[in-house]
Amino acid sequence: MKTRHHPLLSPIALVSTLFLIAGLAFTLWMTGGRAFSPGDLSAVAHSPSGLGFEHHASFSDDCTQCHTPLQGVTADRCTNCHSEIAAQQAAGEKLHGRLGELACVNCHTEHLGSDVDLVAVALADFSAEDHALLFPLDGAHLTLDCADCHSDGTYSDTPTTCAGCHQEPAIHANQFGTACANCHTTADWQSAALTAHRFPLDHGGMGDQPCASCHLEQLTRYSCANCHVPQIMTDVHAGVATDNLQACTSCHQLATSAETERLQR
Repeated sequence: MKTRHHPLLSPIALVSTLFLIAGLAFTLWMTGGRAFSPGDLSAVAHSPSGLGFEHHASFSDDCTQCHTPLQGVTADRCTNCHSEIAAQQAAGEKLHGRLGELACVNCHTEHLGSDVDLVAVALADFSAEDHALLFPLDGAHLTLDCADCHSDGTYSDTPTTCAGCHQEPAIHANQFGTACANCHTTADWQSAALTAHRFPLDHGGMGDQPCASCHLEQLTRYSCANCHVPQIMTDVHAGVATDNLQACTSCHQLATSAETERLQR
């Protein structure tokens, strides 16, 4: 009596299986891991690779460029190519140097298509808290578009000082330097309020006075004569050299009654 084999164990099934395995092996050998790829790699590049690849799509057939066996995508595989990121981490500088331990795939998601910009993918979820690692976004800065500060898609080495972005107002050009925060806040650049004045702004007990009360022509020059009649001051300061009378703050630094009494002793 002839023995019957299970269909899956028949000679034809076994030979077919061997041919299928051989075919798969050949395909994997020719295409790397592309057969298991969930999608095309990005062909958009912002900087040259340390290993000579033009972009991620250049190594579509070599999964090991990014994937570590049994671990998946690991940061050390990424920094093998992106040496500038490794340098930032080592120095603790710029954005990637301040993010702590990196898991690149948390921000830069691959296999979304060859025309996908991985930087744009990361920026889509880039929060104000993330941005604060380099520059806090508050006040009027919160309403800006990225392109208002980062032109041409360039995000590194963007100025972080006021003078780096804002032109100095003509009203005080070349007079006060670049310590803008002494007067300006990010809430409203135009509504300046002097917060670091060397002379009491409530001088005379009449509350804060307008700048023009003392600064008649230029903000870097002052005159007390607008309120204090020169002849009366000359009489009061009998014995004081005329030149010294023009430098009131050399003696009256606080402009208080207690200071005046001390000077009269």
